[in-house]
Amino acid sequence: MKTDKLVYVLFKLVPQAFFMLVGRAAADAENYLFKSVELKEFSFRIDGLFVPTQLNDITYFVEAQFQRDEQFYARLFAEIFVWLKQYGDANWKSVVIYPSRSTEQLNLDAYRELLESGRVLRVYLDELPNIDELDSAVALFKLIVEPKKSAVTSAKLLMERAPEKLEFIQQILFYKFSNLTRKEILKMLDIEEEFEEELKKTRAYQEILQEGREEGIKQGFKEGFKEGMGEGLREGIKEGKLEGKLEGRLEGKLEGKLEGKLETVPLLRKLGLTDEAIAENLNLSLDAVKAVKK
Repeated sequence: MKTDKLVYVLFKLVPQAFFMLVGRAAADAENYLFKSVELKEFSFRIDGLFVPTQLNDITYFVEAQFQRDEQFYARLFAEIFVWLKQYGDANWKSVVIYPSRSTEQLNLDAYRELLESGRVLRVYLDELPNIDELDSAVALFKLIVEPKKSAVTSAKLLMERAPEKLEFIQQILFYKFSNLTRKEILKMLDIEEEFEEELKKTRAYQEILQEGREEGIKQGFKEGFKEGMGEGLREGIKEGKLEGKLEGRLEGKLEGKLEGKLETVPLLRKLGLTDEAIAENLNLSLDAVKAVKK
């Protein structure tokens, strides 16, 4: 899962974290709905929008920008003003979340007045205080940009302070250490392997899994699988269907192609499945699975 996607998942699962980040009470999240919006007649999509349920409260346009884009502010303000045209005037603010100042576009001259108007809040995650000094909800943002060498220690600290946020904390670690298997990461966190099955039953895990499926549909099979489609893929193979597009063209159906099945073998191994389990799930012979290079 891309880093900015983690931020949007956090908005969805822990909206209180956003409101505390912008200086409001965590309870204010109860008066908002978080959504993504497609703008009619334009190829614009607003990925993060906190819409108030009460009149006259602030509408928040939220963007997580983790790569430098010299057209970012042009696109951001275009989306905001098109939204205002389509959905009516609103008291609005925009919150842009950067991993660091170096990610922000360099040329700000055309947008300086808007940026200094009080309607735009720019948050640089690496400038937040240390995790042990932050509220546990806001600390989740900091963990996303925490260096690998200290991420595990910080994650353990945060898990002790906020066990109810355990699922999301682990998902951040799964992203950071994508070269490791799930079992290896759980071991780093001193969590019993049996917990993995309990984790899969939680609402937060299912939300993150669904985000992975949706991303897979947009980005294609390889990236989508990597970003959370593992469970959906195994279920889809059993049913003869895929919930994301394989190679961007299969449109949810496996169609029984051996080549497609064999391409999933390395990824399933990376998730910690044995060759025997892979053969059973893919309905392949064990010899065929073992013939795929490790």
